[in-house]
Amino acid sequence: MAQMKMEYKSSIGVEALIALNKSFRRPIHPFNLEDEGKKTFAEWEFEQSKRLNNYYLPEIDLLKEIQGKTILDIGAGSGGKTTFYALNGAKTLIGIDTEERFIIQARDFASSKNAKNTDFIVANAEEMPFQNASFDMCVMNDVFEHLSKPEVVLREVNRVLKPHGKVFINSPPYFHPYGAHLTDLIGIPYVHLLFPEPVLINAYKKLALETKSAEKRINLRFGIVDNREQITYINKMTIARFEEIIRNQDRFKTILYKLIPLKRAVGSPMKTPFREFFTEMLVYVGEKN
Repeated sequence: MAQMKMEYKSSIGVEALIALNKSFRRPIHPFNLEDEGKKTFAEWEFEQSKRLNNYYLPEIDLLKEIQGKTILDIGAGSGGKTTFYALNGAKTLIGIDTEERFIIQARDFASSKNAKNTDFIVANAEEMPFQNASFDMCVMNDVFEHLSKPEVVLREVNRVLKPHGKVFINSPPYFHPYGAHLTDLIGIPYVHLLFPEPVLINAYKKLALETKSAEKRINLRFGIVDNREQITYINKMTIARFEEIIRNQDRFKTILYKLIPLKRAVGSPMKTPFREFFTEMLVYVGEKN
């Protein structure tokens, strides 16, 4: 994939988005914390790890599930979550990510925590360098929405899991208020429904160029596809599409599936017609058939 150009194209839409953005507070984001020297991406991930367990409760206690297990962490990022699991009862953790810089950070962070039962590898989840039936569990925290070929990844996960192994998935759907994954710089809820993609890209690039990590941010979020700049960081995974993927596969038996509502939403969004817009997180646990 071609590298993105660092310059942006100004337009009425871009300037309108940036003006509107000034009225909204941005959520706390690890990229900004890192630029400000407050904490690293790995430290932020480590702190967030215990909170992730809440998505599976009360039906399943993820922290109990990991005890003594050999676990694959797909999309390990800077290794904060992987290291947390390693220090809280897992037997062995292997984290993979496609970004080499994240893997380097992950190794350094795990070493700083003396998490000797970890290993980190640059690898694509579509074709993993592991033998069949290598793992007891696979975790994908905030990863499924980034996979370009999620069906292929599920097939690979099934291959590397042991019989009756489990996959744990939690993922914010595309129509989440911040489903565009641009909140490090854009705090407007549902901005991806209000502005077309070229406007989002150029507004983000303009804001990114004011930061210390502009090139990293821009190249992570965007890419050139069919000679056109596109948001390539996400696959625009909706709840409906996720359910179709699960329904059309026979490799996993569903152990748990639920939608976590936004904090201000009332009741469960599972059966409401507007569930795509009022779901904070979809949660799935599957057992290998």
